[in-house]
Amino acid sequence: MFKRIVHEDWVLLAALTSFILVAAVFAVGIIRALRIPKADRDRLSALPLDDSSTPSTHEPSTTPHS
Repeated sequence: MFKRIVHEDWVLLAALTSFILVAAVFAVGIIRALRIPKADRDRLSALPLDDSSTPSTHEPSTTPHS
């Protein structure tokens, strides 16, 4: 059944190109993440939990309006 499938050369080229592109983007992301200084990593890792920042204007207020 599968002997009737004709594989074109461009199909292999398209699959190989997309794999190389995804692998390159992933490798660049890993390299950039590893090169971040330790102080920045610590700041970014605590960012969602940081209470010292002032609330932004788009957050809803907790006080009732009259």
